[in-house]
Amino acid sequence: MDREKLFEDFLSQCKDKERQEICGQGNPNADILIIGKEPHDSEREGEELKKYIKTNWERCRVNYHERKKELVTWGFYQDLIEMIFEEEYESKARNKNIIDFEELAYTTELSSMPRLHSNYSKSKNAIYARLKFFSTSDFIKDFPIVILACGGYIKNNDKIRQIDDTFHVNFERRYDIAKNNWFCTHYNKENRQKQLVIHTRQLSRDVHPDLLRKIASVVREYFGMINKI
Repeated sequence: MDREKLFEDFLSQCKDKERQEICGQGNPNADILIIGKEPHDSEREGEELKKYIKTNWERCRVNYHERKKELVTWGFYQDLIEMIFEEEYESKARNKNIIDFEELAYTTELSSMPRLHSNYSKSKNAIYARLKFFSTSDFIKDFPIVILACGGYIKNNDKIRQIDDTFHVNFERRYDIAKNNWFCTHYNKENRQKQLVIHTRQLSRDVHPDLLRKIASVVREYFGMINKI
């Protein structure tokens, strides 16, 4: 099915009165989906939260931002996308003060609740509901690459297999790059070429450059296998 149609369905589901969730932003036709922890902003409740979420629906196709100190995570996303699509970035003139990675990726969050500081216990119920939503979303399923840059906000251990169950994948291997810098790869259970899911830490601080380089290398290798790069 056409990705644009899948996105319109996804957006409609986010707007549902019983759901009321952020949809994310960027290029819905991209091959890479990046999922972070939650929107980095002050906490909101009630009507204030509804207004905040509605603003996201209205600007969901935004794909560039001015580079600012507070956009640390998006700065790392930018670095990662530049490493993955190095030929594209080398061949075009661009403003280094602009973060434009969302021309080649779509981003959303594992929780719709904005927070200045991560708090899994406060976000847990919202995350559970979000994962259930993602597991049934054809839009989410249609991305060849999903990068879960949300650390412990999603669980895949001996007892809980949220990544496997949500994305219908099997764990393959873990890469340990440096202290607190790691990622795991998972592939679609039926068809390895359908989707690669990478789980890693939140990309916000103390991110080792070799972590981004290795993730980019794995993604580029996968794109080569499915003839996307």
